[in-house]
Amino acid sequence: MFDSLDWVLPGLLPGSFRGIPFHVPDASTEVGRRVVEYLFPGVDVPAYDDFGLTPAVVSIEGMIVGDDYVAQAKALEAAFETPGPATLIHPWRGPMTVIMEQPAQISFSAIELRVVRFSAAFKRLPAFSLGMSLGGAGRLTSSISAIIAAASNSIISTGSNISASRAKAISRSTRIATQIASGMTAPAGAARTLPRIKAALAAVQPAAPASFDALIVSAAAIVGTAVPAPAVSPAAEATIETPPTALSLMSIGVSIAEGFMAQSSAAPSDTDAVLILSSAAHFLGQTAAQSIYADYQSSQQAQAFRARATSAIDGLTDMLEGVASSSFLPAVSQLRRAARDLQAALIEDINETIGRLPAVLIFRPERPLDSWQLAQHVFGDNPSAIEAAYEDIVTRNNPRHPAALQPGDVEVLR
Repeated sequence: MFDSLDWVLPGLLPGSFRGIPFHVPDASTEVGRRVVEYLFPGVDVPAYDDFGLTPAVVSIEGMIVGDDYVAQAKALEAAFETPGPATLIHPWRGPMTVIMEQPAQISFSAIELRVVRFSAAFKRLPAFSLGMSLGGAGRLTSSISAIIAAASNSIISTGSNISASRAKAISRSTRIATQIASGMTAPAGAARTLPRIKAALAAVQPAAPASFDALIVSAAAIVGTAVPAPAVSPAAEATIETPPTALSLMSIGVSIAEGFMAQSSAAPSDTDAVLILSSAAHFLGQTAAQSIYADYQSSQQAQAFRARATSAIDGLTDMLEGVASSSFLPAVSQLRRAARDLQAALIEDINETIGRLPAVLIFRPERPLDSWQLAQHVFGDNPSAIEAAYEDIVTRNNPRHPAALQPGDVEVLR
């Protein structure tokens, strides 16, 4: 994929960050040790303490040239804003695991059309420190970053195909994404999330893999965006819009991913399959990012999402194995491994949460039952919890009348 651009930028070397390719005229690395100097009054000779090896800081001056340079710049911006460690392909030193040392700079110039330049500094992470420091939520965050980067890399890898077939595949995949979002019904608590996703997918008609990836990244990011509680109460006359809940956003993300996978079975080519399955991976990654903020009401609810998410990832990896084209094999293999890592990290994170959640008790009365009596039966040893339990029973089971729960399964949150 990189060699195809050598004729455009002769003399420059290729690199990539989170799967976004670029060319590098200059790169530098700051290395050394962490030394603390002590100065004492009246003493001419300072004292020094060696605090060990300092993490190498890798500085990259890069550039991207092409008709879709604005879309590529947006994809690069999204890569820089993605949290967690990532893989940097250094043009001289090869692959390395890095984190952003400081904000990057992306620049355009009126005298350099079709060109975007950037400068970024990365702090290199030793392999052993990554394994020691990332556990629990850290491992999940790292897995989310990995699958998003792998999905972008898979989409961009389709750029090696013939232009005509690639353009048709991108057009078909964009149409599929729009149809999936348009055919969905928003779950309760989703507010205006689906209209925002539809608007993001309809914002531009992509003509290249990088612009298609930027389109999917922007739509999927809506699912993974955290919705913080306002720090102050709104004014009395203000119009208050209820923010979407994390669980509703997760439901949308998994549903869209399942829609992509359902369409992949009818993909007319491997290029279509890679574009569709990589789009599903983007939404699964952002769904996992939103799960960090999920407020599960019961262990059963958490188990239900775990089962649905892991089943979706299983389906994704199985379908990725069906991609037979050798030109896509490296990128698809990386995406499949990233999906498996995400599945393991997600299961670990949710299992840790399940242990702190209450269980849902199931009652099966043979005749109509009063909700208040059921609340007293379950929480009689804690009178202060009876009223809240009664309200939850009515809300959870939605009977025609609170005094007449119909025979069948009646749920009570313990």
